[in-house]
Amino acid sequence: MLIENSSDLIREVHQGRLASGKAVDLACLVNGQVLAISDDALALFARLDDVADELGNGLIRSVTIPEPFQLSHSDGYLQEHRAGYVGLSDGRVLLITLNDVQMFPSKQDALRNQGEITRIALG
Repeated sequence: MLIENSSDLIREVHQGRLASGKAVDLACLVNGQVLAISDDALALFARLDDVADELGNGLIRSVTIPEPFQLSHSDGYLQEHRAGYVGLSDGRVLLITLNDVQMFPSKQDALRNQGEITRIALG
C-alpha cells in the first residue's frame, strides 16, 4: 500500500459535516475509502461524496465510541498522522492496518496493543 515512496495510509484530511449536520474530520485513505471521525463514532464510506448523502448510500459500516472515550472538538478530532498512526484529540490514537482501524486510549496503549476501545474493519 505504498504511494510515491510514502507509507502514509492517509492521502488527505478534510473537515466536513455528515448529512445530519454533525461535524466530522474526514481521512481520505489510499484505497479510496474515507474514514469519518466524530466525537462519538467512526464511520467508513466508499467515497468522499458519500459522506453527505442523506440516504446513507456509500456508508460501509460504523462503530460507536464508548462514552468515556468520546472526543472533544477543540481544533478538530484528527491532530496528526504518519504511516498508520493517527493522533486524535484527548490523547486518543487510531492505528490503521491493512484490515482494520483500531482505537486506543493513548499512545502507550497503542504501542502495546492493549486496551483497545473499538475497531472498524476496512474490508
